[in-house]
Amino acid sequence: MSDAPVVAVTVLEDRASVTRRGTVSVRAGQQRVVIERVAAGLVDKTLTATCSGARVLDVRCERYLAPWRVETTGDIASLRAERTKLTAARDAALAKVQAARAETDALAELVAASLHDLAVAATRGAGPDGAGQELTRLDLADAAARVRRVDAELEAEDLGRALERLDQRILRAESQAGEEAARLVIDLVADAASDVTITASYVVPSAAWRPYHRAILNRETSRIEWQTTACVWQATGEDWTDAELTFSLERPSLGVEPPELADDELHTRRKPDAVVVEARDQEQQTTGLGAGPLQVPGIDDGGLGLRLAGSGKITIRSDGAPHRVPIGGFTGQAQLSLVAIPLRSPWIHVRARIVNTGPMPLLAGPVDLIMASGYVGRADVGFVAAGEKFYLGFGPEADIRAHRDETRERDDAGILGGWNVQTIRVAVRLSNLGAERREVVVTERIPISEVEQVDVQTSAADAYLLGEDDQPGGEEITQVTARALDERGLVSWSVELPPFGRRAVTLEYKVKSQRGVAGV
Repeated sequence: MSDAPVVAVTVLEDRASVTRRGTVSVRAGQQRVVIERVAAGLVDKTLTATCSGARVLDVRCERYLAPWRVETTGDIASLRAERTKLTAARDAALAKVQAARAETDALAELVAASLHDLAVAATRGAGPDGAGQELTRLDLADAAARVRRVDAELEAEDLGRALERLDQRILRAESQAGEEAARLVIDLVADAASDVTITASYVVPSAAWRPYHRAILNRETSRIEWQTTACVWQATGEDWTDAELTFSLERPSLGVEPPELADDELHTRRKPDAVVVEARDQEQQTTGLGAGPLQVPGIDDGGLGLRLAGSGKITIRSDGAPHRVPIGGFTGQAQLSLVAIPLRSPWIHVRARIVNTGPMPLLAGPVDLIMASGYVGRADVGFVAAGEKFYLGFGPEADIRAHRDETRERDDAGILGGWNVQTIRVAVRLSNLGAERREVVVTERIPISEVEQVDVQTSAADAYLLGEDDQPGGEEITQVTARALDERGLVSWSVELPPFGRRAVTLEYKVKSQRGVAGV
């Protein structure tokens, strides 16, 4: 038998390529080497073996079914349940250690500050009453905290050693129960007795990885720290212990045969008498600002087929649980702005314009958003090439509010013809509840007509002004009329809100349609 541990793993989207390597002493002539404890689900046609110093004649995977032992299986289940409890107790002890360390550090800072205050008072000839009792109380509290810290550390060490012993018992029980039911059998020929290195590779299912990002924003300095990790799952039946992990975006499951084209038949139909108009939302894609992630199980890699290496040797247990492996990141400067889209939400959102300054592209996936207050939410990012810009939202700004009103007036065409005219007026009022000046970019939308029977006309910026009846509480609101209108029908205003101030923006447009047009 030979001990050939897993030394390298290439994880793909839905499988993994495992490489085992070990050294064994061989004699001259033909002989057989057996590698135990391999994944029983490995794909036989992908199994290969090489040997330095000898010639490989054959390699195969042998699977066997051990005799069923009910009592041993029950023992394994009880041992695994005990391991779960012991792991929870060990984690609780580690939490106690961290709490005790934080307590002792805080008490040490408090004692140092108290001694500093006493020294300053002594230089001024003052002696505070009860200083000795307070210092004694702090010393007692510090001694008690140190005792709790030592007890927690000893408890964590004892539980850790007990967990190691329990793992050994589980391995022995699994070996006796016959759960390891696969091994590699390698026949080789050596010209002389020597130590040779055997390398075996195979592909296993039940393994996958997906990109996962973490964005940490410092609003004071507008600094963004981006971390990219590979979230790995594997339940192959073998642990990857201290292995070099590579995460690949190659797709062997796509096959090698090109697809076939089917017939595309065209049919004619009678032109309808009336024109039916339907309104639809058109998603705007902006080149260079990161498109949204594809709603598919795979990974959007921009067609590059990347290979990303994990840092150092990593251990991934065959437990089906997610494991995070760092694979990249960058630190850069973000451009922060406040944006309002009242048609969608009454909140004012913090948006960061980020440049991917890292050497590798960002893969589509979820992003954990972190600010000074901690975790603030989760967003998605699309495929972003190196050097590309993209936007990322960091949640609403609590100090600013937006209120939107919309009114519609319709003027139908007369008997002699004409156009149906629908006038839409939109008013957005902004309120700043904070003591700092803020600048908010407000965006509204007007429809775009694709047929000649419907015409959309945008009124002048000052065509709709708020009157006295539109001022809540009788307080006059300053109205901002400077705006920008693009070809996509997006209207934007840059509004400066003074401390505890209010501003308003208005929009008016008309939708004209010919008689006989339905849906408008």
